[in-house]
Amino acid sequence: MPLMAALEFKSIHEPVLPISGTVDLAPFLIMIVLLAAGGILMGYRPHRQRLRRVVQGLAFLAFVIGLHPCACMIRDFVQGAAKINYDNLTAFLFLSLIIPVVAFTLVWGRIFCGWVCPIGFVQEMGTRLTDWMRRSPNATLMKRVRFGLAAALLLGTVGTWAFIRPNNFPVIQGLTAGYLIVLSILVMLSVADRRWEVFLRRVRYVSLALFFVATAVGVYMQAAFCVLFVNIFDRATVMLFIGVLFASLILSQAWCRFLCPEGALLGLLTRLSGRKITLDVARCSGCNLCNQVCPVEAIEVGQVDERSCLYCCKCVDVCPTDAIDMTAPPAERDSLMALPVVGRSAT
Repeated sequence: MPLMAALEFKSIHEPVLPISGTVDLAPFLIMIVLLAAGGILMGYRPHRQRLRRVVQGLAFLAFVIGLHPCACMIRDFVQGAAKINYDNLTAFLFLSLIIPVVAFTLVWGRIFCGWVCPIGFVQEMGTRLTDWMRRSPNATLMKRVRFGLAAALLLGTVGTWAFIRPNNFPVIQGLTAGYLIVLSILVMLSVADRRWEVFLRRVRYVSLALFFVATAVGVYMQAAFCVLFVNIFDRATVMLFIGVLFASLILSQAWCRFLCPEGALLGLLTRLSGRKITLDVARCSGCNLCNQVCPVEAIEVGQVDERSCLYCCKCVDVCPTDAIDMTAPPAERDSLMALPVVGRSAT
């Protein structure tokens, strides 16, 4: 059996709810159900993180093991928009995932990233294996260890690519391998100095622009999620996927922080969302637990980087005084984006 066939793990190969030919309505409807579940359960305080894991698990089953959709929503948006009025059926095929994701983002915020995205889910699960490094009392030693692992990832990527460099589509696969080299460097710099991490988050907008431009000129760029969603197993894409998982062991949600083009777009759209992280200043004790549990370190001395927040609600759940909320409209409470969580000293 060929290697590619052996690695194929999709269980459904035909449209579940065919509209015409290969155009399937199922991914569109499933995405709506998952996003709606996330939006509703986000406001359900008891067992919220367990419920979030259930939604993430169902999304993984649906889009990774089950259906066969292309989840590069930036590329799909560009290609789908070009088909509108010329071939609306094909346009729907391309836009069927990004339309509900964008719509829910404008209402509930970045619910897709925190509750549905399978690549984010896989990174979260991997990060749990090395949480002890980030929580170690010997911060200096762990910092050196993490820096060394990031350096090993960089050297390993360059060395591996030198041996497996393919002859087919060298430019496309070279760009894919280049993404992992860039990610390795970003992780190294971020581990070395926290201030670099805050600054380097802007690189995701370069990634977003690169995907837009590449699609516009006809270059089919591949990313780590191509392995999960469409079973692309060429050497560079598999190397990127493995590298992303390894990077998440060093720096949680590394791909989401720096290079995810979809995350960059949704982060920008979240600023228009009707739901914000909010703070009841009178209840805040200044314990800073919210800073410690944020998977992307979006909270810094109580200030939240709104465009980085994944809406996972971990900061809400860990708050001992119920000072933080992610469900109330901003008009009812002070926005955490503008006010410090540490605005009141513990007594």
